[in-house]
Amino acid sequence: MVGYTQLKEELLRVLDCHIDLLKDVETIEPKHLDGIFFMMHSFGFMLDRAPKVLAVEDEEEMNYMMFQYYSLLTELKYNLAMNYPYATLAERKLSDVVETFPKTYEKEMRQWWEQKTGLEIEETKQTISIPAFD
Repeated sequence: MVGYTQLKEELLRVLDCHIDLLKDVETIEPKHLDGIFFMMHSFGFMLDRAPKVLAVEDEEEMNYMMFQYYSLLTELKYNLAMNYPYATLAERKLSDVVETFPKTYEKEMRQWWEQKTGLEIEETKQTISIPAFD
């Protein structure tokens, strides 16, 4: 199973990607604002607990944080593809922007959740199946 240190490094990479996203934007086209707002709000909810989780060094909290992050990142990709396929940021489609965020231990965190809760996560039971995301 993946360890706390590996997940911590992954979360730090996630935060670095988010910071890069914020600092690399020079202009935003008004017609793309709704998609960008949706994406930024989503990242805000996904990463809201990250500083606390990094500060307390609790393996259980880190596992839960990363399980949520991976799950919400997948949902964000689906939502952007379905609702904002036209939206771009710095001349990149929002779905491409989100694709740059790390998801190294996604399967391991699903397994952790299944072992912890006894619930089985079936990938085919996602909100919607888009083969291009596989």
